[in-house]
Amino acid sequence: MKNFSKKLLLILVALMPCFQTTVMADGQTDPLDIPVGPKPVPNPVPPRSRARSRNIEMSPICSYYNGEVSIYVDSNIVSISATVIRLDDNMQWSGAGLSNTLTFAVSDDPGTYLLMFTLSDGKSYYGEYTLY
Repeated sequence: MKNFSKKLLLILVALMPCFQTTVMADGQTDPLDIPVGPKPVPNPVPPRSRARSRNIEMSPICSYYNGEVSIYVDSNIVSISATVIRLDDNMQWSGAGLSNTLTFAVSDDPGTYLLMFTLSDGKSYYGEYTLY
């Protein structure tokens, strides 16, 4: 019995990071940050030169709050097109805008959601979040 409780505690501690991007759907008070990363590009072509760009681009900032997903990107972006998919049943919500910010309504039902969006410069990103 003692061994079982030690193993259970160890498993729970190991799974703690998995709960980092979760939110309680009832009584939510703060926006949920959605970590995003660039979509993988198959067989990327290496650059021909190593010239440095002097423009520093802002990484996309995404969040979920009260049934809305918000995306904020660098000011040189002129449009955003986004889709959220609930992975449990493949329901989709989409939004598009001619600005460097986009906020659109999505479901607030519990589940795991995938956020995908493309910017006017052609870069694509994705992230995942879970509502309980």
